[in-house]
Amino acid sequence: MARQTDGYVLTEDIAHQQERVHEALIKLERLLIEAEVGRAAGLRVIVGSGLIREAVFAELRARQFSGDILSYSQDGQNSGAVFVKLR
Repeated sequence: MARQTDGYVLTEDIAHQQERVHEALIKLERLLIEAEVGRAAGLRVIVGSGLIREAVFAELRARQFSGDILSYSQDGQNSGAVFVKLR
């Protein structure tokens, strides 16, 4: 019962304020924590199309493998955004 969600999705841009890769990954970590505490159903993360996107996909792949998230995918036709389905 404690893991129920109200279905909302958090959205944040982690790639367009001149972040470096490690800074974007820190933002992703904070967003994942905020989503868990707030019991969000998912995240929509704006990652751009470069190194940050690659690093975020690698991080999410590892988190899916470890069971921390259910799934992730490109957000529709927008290759610069990722949708993350949470547990």
